[in-house]
Amino acid sequence: MQIRHLGHILALALAAASAAAEDGAYWTKTGNWDVQLEPRMDNGCYATVSWNSGTGIRVGRNPVHDNFYVMISNENWSSLRDGHDYTLQIQFDSHPVWDVSATGYQFEPGEPVFLFAQSNKMNFIREFQRALVMEISYDNGNQDRLKLNGSRRAWDEVEACHRASANWFAPHDMRPGPAVTPPGEVSSGSPAAGGSSGSAGKTKNSGGKGKKKN
Repeated sequence: MQIRHLGHILALALAAASAAAEDGAYWTKTGNWDVQLEPRMDNGCYATVSWNSGTGIRVGRNPVHDNFYVMISNENWSSLRDGHDYTLQIQFDSHPVWDVSATGYQFEPGEPVFLFAQSNKMNFIREFQRALVMEISYDNGNQDRLKLNGSRRAWDEVEACHRASANWFAPHDMRPGPAVTPPGEVSSGSPAAGGSSGSAGKTKNSGGKGKKKN
C-alpha cells in the first residue's frame, strides 16, 4: 500500500477545510474505484465504482458508529423513492445470500436514489474483498450481476483513508440520531442520522437453503 507523507495529508486537510461544506476530499484511485471522504456522511471514507449496466455502488465507513455502509443505485431503477423500505439481496460468488432491509436515500433532490444499509458484520466486507462477482436484486426483481475487479484494494484504501481522516477531523454526529446499531443487526435508517435500531431496520434470516444468517 502506498505510504502518504505527512505533508500530503496536511495539505489535503487544509484543502478540505477551505472547500465548501458539501465538497469531499479525494483520497486516491485504485483500478476503477475512486476513494473519497464524504462530509455528508460524518467525514467517512468510501469507495465507489459504476458499471456499464448503470449500477453504481458505494461501500464506506461510518466513523461515528464504527461500522460500514453500502449504497447501491441504478439509473434505470426509477421506482426507488427516498425514505421507502426495500428488501435487498446481495450474493458474493457462490456464498449464501445476504438478505438486507434497505432504505431509499437521496442526498439532494434530483440526484439518484440509493438503496442504503449499514452493519458491523465485517464478514460481509471480507466476502466483498475476496469475491469476483456480486449479484444484487431488490424486491425480488431488478437484478444485476457485477464483476468486482479490485474490491480488495479498494477497501484497503478506504481503511487507509479512514485512519488518516481521524487526524483531520473529530468525528461528530451532525444530527441527533438513534442509538448505535447492536451487533448482529443491519440498519437501513438514514445515513446522516446514523441508522435505526428499530426492528424495521434489521437484516433477517429469511430461512431456507443458501440464506445468510446475519
